[in-house]
Amino acid sequence: MNKHLLIPDTIQQNNFDLLRFLLASSVIFCHCYATYYGWEQFVNNEPFMKWSGGKISIGSAAVNFFFVISGFLIVRSFENSANFWVYIKKRILRIYPGFIVVFVLSFLVFGPIGHMKDINFTEYQNFLKAIPLKRETANMLSLQSPLEQRYFLQLPQSGLNNSLWTIHYEFICYLMVPVLAWLGLTKQKKWVLILLLISYLLLCLQTLGYIFPFKQSLSGGIIGNPYYYPRFFTYFLCGSCVYVFRNQIPRNIWLALVALLSFVLSFKLNLIDVIWPVSGTYLLFYVAYHHKFIFPKFAKYGDLSYGIYLYGWPLQQLVLLFWGTYLNVYTFFAVVFPIVLLFAILSWNVVENPALKLK
Repeated sequence: MNKHLLIPDTIQQNNFDLLRFLLASSVIFCHCYATYYGWEQFVNNEPFMKWSGGKISIGSAAVNFFFVISGFLIVRSFENSANFWVYIKKRILRIYPGFIVVFVLSFLVFGPIGHMKDINFTEYQNFLKAIPLKRETANMLSLQSPLEQRYFLQLPQSGLNNSLWTIHYEFICYLMVPVLAWLGLTKQKKWVLILLLISYLLLCLQTLGYIFPFKQSLSGGIIGNPYYYPRFFTYFLCGSCVYVFRNQIPRNIWLALVALLSFVLSFKLNLIDVIWPVSGTYLLFYVAYHHKFIFPKFAKYGDLSYGIYLYGWPLQQLVLLFWGTYLNVYTFFAVVFPIVLLFAILSWNVVENPALKLK
């Protein structure tokens, strides 16, 4: 192992599985605040939101670093794929089966449990008939969340499975990689760096309020909301650049300490999306490839991070609906996380892993 490079030669010996598990768990913890308080009070109670003056939450930070890891692993996957169709088949088999199953279960199981006044077939039929089938089918096929304003309206925060919306943007990033290759932009390392710098510049301008100031004013649909493109492209391309320049980026404790200091100071400076793409990315890979603390077999019995992310929100809504009066945020997390973990285990063993074997 080359201890002088951030990414050593033993590239497969890493902590990515552990980090993704922790990041997914962080999203569940964050959404305990969101579902317990509702979005308006969420800003005043969630730790990162308080420290950053409402700029970022723990869940948003976790999603950003999911994209960094994806950028690294997906470019590597594309490089190791025989052709475009092999690559896209792997991506579809990793994302769509688990997504479709949780999307369908949200309407056939989680939604009815949360909305039926009486347990009978008529009530069940009434719930299903009220579903805007064409719109929700389009949301499912385009990897977007169910309509938020229709479900669990009796709770502090509405929504059947609000976590799913970021998967749409992740898949767009997956599609971006072969497009860039087709344009010839991946043949030279400098073009990947140039694309990152362009995206990063747009994110900085957005953070400072010069472009895309209002999320609500932008269209969504199958291409998503362009407001989020600078953010997700920047973090994804950060991971991609680390992979592309893996033989040039040094591993240095002083660089790590500077990155950590700037990472923490960004809360005070209100420059999180200006600082984190650089400092956060370096810290992430410093930990992922720490030679003294490596857990390459963490996911030996299953990669549960995706399942945790998929099933967290609807299960949190149901736990809050039936037992919310007895819980605070911390006991809420303690109760719901084992349930989410159980569903993640089932998702991996029954849906995700069998689908991956079709590769």
